[in-house]
Amino acid sequence: MAEIREDSLVRYKGTGTIGTVKVLKEEDDGVKWALLDTTGLYYRLDTLEAIEKAPERKELEGMSIEQIQERFKQTQDMMDTVKMQDENLETGG
Repeated sequence: MAEIREDSLVRYKGTGTIGTVKVLKEEDDGVKWALLDTTGLYYRLDTLEAIEKAPERKELEGMSIEQIQERFKQTQDMMDTVKMQDENLETGG
């Protein structure tokens, strides 16, 4: 496995988040952390894996801007519908 250094491209094992390491730091207890550029968050080094390149996003490949905007609108409409259903729930107690 490749060593993780500053400017390494890495993937967070938990969610698949990909980013470039901007800062490495080690705490007094020996735990090492890496700051990723994409999230602005620190991740424990043992939860990251070095990768050669970011995977390609096939799901949007070949789509026009209009098609992507329509897909986004459909997803937003679906989320709004679910939210409205959630707000109508009453709890007992």
